[in-house]
Amino acid sequence: MSGDVDASRISPFLLRKSLVRLAEQSDRSELELLDASRGAANWQQRRVLNAWHCLGLFAAHAAAAPAGDGNVALALHPDSCSFAAFARFAAEHQGVPEIADGCGLLACAWDWLAGEVLPGWSRDRIVYEFAEAVAGRRYPDPPTLDFVRPIMSRYLAPLLFGGDADLAGRFRVFACEGATTGITQVTATLARNGVISPGDKVAMWWPTYEPLRDLVECQLQCEVVPIRRDAALGWRVPPSEFDKLGDPALRLVIMVSPGNPLPTVTDPASLDALQAMVTRRPDTLILADYVYMHFLDEPVETEIARLPRNTLGVYSVSKDFGLAGARVGMVLVHDECVADRLLAESATGAECSARRYCRRSADPAHMPLLERMIADSRGISFDHMSGLSTPLQVLACLCACFDLIEPDAPEYFGWVRGQLRGRLAALYEGLGVDLPAWADGPSSRYATTIDLCEVARVHGGDELARRLSEGEVWPFMQHLASRWRVVLTVGQGFGSGEWSVRACFPSVDADQARELGSRVARAVVEHAGAAEPARTSRPV
Repeated sequence: MSGDVDASRISPFLLRKSLVRLAEQSDRSELELLDASRGAANWQQRRVLNAWHCLGLFAAHAAAAPAGDGNVALALHPDSCSFAAFARFAAEHQGVPEIADGCGLLACAWDWLAGEVLPGWSRDRIVYEFAEAVAGRRYPDPPTLDFVRPIMSRYLAPLLFGGDADLAGRFRVFACEGATTGITQVTATLARNGVISPGDKVAMWWPTYEPLRDLVECQLQCEVVPIRRDAALGWRVPPSEFDKLGDPALRLVIMVSPGNPLPTVTDPASLDALQAMVTRRPDTLILADYVYMHFLDEPVETEIARLPRNTLGVYSVSKDFGLAGARVGMVLVHDECVADRLLAESATGAECSARRYCRRSADPAHMPLLERMIADSRGISFDHMSGLSTPLQVLACLCACFDLIEPDAPEYFGWVRGQLRGRLAALYEGLGVDLPAWADGPSSRYATTIDLCEVARVHGGDELARRLSEGEVWPFMQHLASRWRVVLTVGQGFGSGEWSVRACFPSVDADQARELGSRVARAVVEHAGAAEPARTSRPV
């Protein structure tokens, strides 16, 4: 990458790579490199991981071997992979704390699933099905395993549906490689089937997660209609912005709640505006990303609960349990989703489906959205090759079981929320700037945007803020990385202000967040106060 950099057009994640290199090559080796540019957590939930790995060890233990060859594991047999066999395995390994801990969660999960979640399934069947899945031995049929939907609907009911288990149970689940992949797969299938076309308009609550902006503008070739939130209103949407929802050219609404880079939720006025939009145009589709929902102090009302037939939801347990690399996501589609009707009524969709799915369905014109997504997810492959790997589907279910049956689950999520709250406070303490108003409201506190001109104003008055704003943000970001070994993401790419940056809290502890804030403040004063503002090389 060379030449001038337009930070509003280039992905902040691409720019980040250049900043990381600058920070790593800095001669300020006495400073710890502080990277808050991404949201991978510096914690994990230990008991869930113990249970998942123990289940894998049990599956390997239960598999027979051919005569004389212990390196080969044969197919599991229900008799050797029963609850009694698991109990013997657990008893034999009680002396290993991690195995004992993991087996304890698994045993509780088997009892709960057999008693409350999977009627008609014995504990033996449950143990066998989970062990087969974690071994990754078979092609999944259906691609999202039978036990995933009833488990995940219970997990999501209090988070997304106001505790309405019946409503949560109306949603089909497609397990996929993370929430962003789920959004991509939904929109790609809608586009392939003529529900979304190049040039259509897509409303997005603004600022928003940059990959979604790229998806709409560059991949779908649609026009983003920003529904702008106002910092002065605690990042709520001013009433005048809702007038944009009256545009009949709008084909889709995309939400992230709680948001990223703004960790605030969809406010009640926005929900009312969406409901009014759906009343006027019942074919409105809403695509909502809820991956940060479990970090709220209390659940809030959501689009998917108020407008279930119009809303396609995505979720991921990866954020909840510090599993960013696992990429465990899911798409939620109501049994009577509006998208299914749009596909059935679309002449373009019928023609497309006849061409695209004719070898994958006996009645391609009437394939619902989820079946088309399953086929599309591997480039029109067979269902059994689609979706998320079976070991990761098991991991998602164990995460849900932990939350639903483990007495220590509230303590774990309380610890996580307390960590994020403390890191947020520490950052603003280091910046010398008041906490934002949203910090005490419904918020995930997973990330924030920092107004660098506000930081300059606090430390040097309007004159320092003026001098900072007369320059360009990219040279400052390079200065921050090379001189102060701090890596953040440029806010412009998310639709935030020119002199804003995003900081994520999962990857830095409170002391690091405080130090990061202090360095940002010193860098602002140093950069804007220089007679000749520092201008370093463009990213390469």
